[in-house]
Amino acid sequence: MINSSIRRRRRAFATLLVFGVIVIAAVIIGMIQSSAYGQAGAGREAMSRVRAHWAARAGLEETIARLEAAIEDPNQDNAYQALDDMTQAATGRVAGASWRIASTDGTREVLGPADAHAKINVNSPDSSVLLNIEPFMTESAVDSIKDWVDADDDINLQGAELTYYLTLENGYRPRNAPMRSIAELELVADIEQRDVRGEDWNLNGVLDPNEDDGDLSWPPDNADGILDQGWSGILTASSVDGGLAASGQAPLDLSAATEADVAARLAISVDQAKVIVEYVANASAPTMGDFIRRDLNQLRQLTARQQGQQVNQRDRVTPLNTDELRLLIDEAGIGPGPDAGAGRLPGKLNINTCAAETVQYLPGMTPELADAIIAERSGKAGGFTSIVDLLEVPGMSRAQLAQLNDLLCVRSNVFSVTCRGRDDTTGVEVEIRADLDRSTLPVSLSGVMVR
Repeated sequence: MINSSIRRRRRAFATLLVFGVIVIAAVIIGMIQSSAYGQAGAGREAMSRVRAHWAARAGLEETIARLEAAIEDPNQDNAYQALDDMTQAATGRVAGASWRIASTDGTREVLGPADAHAKINVNSPDSSVLLNIEPFMTESAVDSIKDWVDADDDINLQGAELTYYLTLENGYRPRNAPMRSIAELELVADIEQRDVRGEDWNLNGVLDPNEDDGDLSWPPDNADGILDQGWSGILTASSVDGGLAASGQAPLDLSAATEADVAARLAISVDQAKVIVEYVANASAPTMGDFIRRDLNQLRQLTARQQGQQVNQRDRVTPLNTDELRLLIDEAGIGPGPDAGAGRLPGKLNINTCAAETVQYLPGMTPELADAIIAERSGKAGGFTSIVDLLEVPGMSRAQLAQLNDLLCVRSNVFSVTCRGRDDTTGVEVEIRADLDRSTLPVSLSGVMVR
């Protein structure tokens, strides 16, 4: 009897033991399966990100290739050529994924890269342009920007220099050199982050879902379907001056060129070329705008006066006609230029691609003249192909155009690309953002960000 009871208990214990082993094994198998599923899911997501990343990279590379092709084979009759060619690569596909390149002009999405020269460069030496951006800019903000950018520690009237920044809780030094990005404005005294970014909190120039959902997620926005970019919609630090001339050749340096060089490049007479070369060699601070402001005979008189000589009025040279003046302004410069070691210079505002409102910020610009410029631009399929074309605008004087020549361009060097790759299967997206600079060849990249 006792042995039978013991046997029953042993069988029950064995049964429980087997059951326990089965349960433990089931748990272990479930954990292994769960881990395997998790790893498989992570693997699928990783593969999706890889496909999306390389789709975005393919879109960026295609855009670079089209920009370099436009440099090597420029169309002098179409100022929009480079931008149009890149826009043709705004959408595309690779195996299992696609890409899309777009930006916003505030009210709508625009396919293709954004033109950095469509905005005013915050590093511009002419601070009057910044002062005209009302009501956004105050005199104290402009003075602080000037102090941040200039190389000295002298404080402008309402600005701030080293002593101010070192007294902050987490003190730092001002750059005392041109800003490298528009986000750097947030380090400048009296400038708020919200002023710079508006609703475009990641500064990618695209209306993202979290920037159009009211108070559901950061940043705060009014969910009106329009991207308020703050100052970043008006200002840039990315545009640069320099690069090749409109013909695709290196600019002709008038300070080093011979009369024969000038005559051959501009297809003008040696007598005309002589006046140009002698003026540049003898003037105290010659600018290209001088050739717009005055004709060759006036410049010849100025040169003679500086040398203490008299000009025989009968020995006049033929003034440059409009086509010759275009060539001079488009193909020549004074000095070796930034590509020869003088450093990067702030880019000019592209009169073809900037917003109509931005034209009104230019110094000496009246509403009537700004409207006339935009109206003239609208009637040109290829845009203004030379700054000299602005002389055709009603109300534009040579003196005013000479002043604007230092601020305006008709072809841009830098384009901002925001390219999103998307995996077909999972919808996973990867965004690559970069600035493409064609002032050098091959095209250089800066500000590259992947997210």
